[in-house]
Amino acid sequence: MEKTSISSIGNLGMIELKPDQNVKSCELGDAESFYRFWQGLVYERIMIQVITTGSFIEDLSEYFEGYAYKVTKLAKREFHFQCVLHDADRDIAGFLFLLASINDDVFLITDPQPDKSYFSEGKLQRLTDSGERIMWFEYDAVDIYMVGDES
Repeated sequence: MEKTSISSIGNLGMIELKPDQNVKSCELGDAESFYRFWQGLVYERIMIQVITTGSFIEDLSEYFEGYAYKVTKLAKREFHFQCVLHDADRDIAGFLFLLASINDDVFLITDPQPDKSYFSEGKLQRLTDSGERIMWFEYDAVDIYMVGDES
């Protein structure tokens, strides 16, 4: 990961950062490179949040069958999906990469705080000082961005 200029991030409107936060980025070539990136993360739990249309909510529900997840309707055909996992397989990573590549908003939060809502007013809210990392994709999933401790 390398430090990224805030002005070079195309979809920063979906996340509210603290003024002093640094953003790092990693170039992604395909779903496999995203899966390798994910496997390199150190975490106990990871929260997945996706903002997508109704046509993909059923698919998300199938990929996360057996896990506790929450779906909230945001607009007529727009939904917010949230799930916390301990680990993800290649199929889940591949589907999330697909959603990001068609410009759905996909966010990952490592070691989220229990009962903390990270999504409010149509965007991902700023980090607390509790050590979680927030990751999100550039349009078309060309890059992934991360805010928070790199460990």
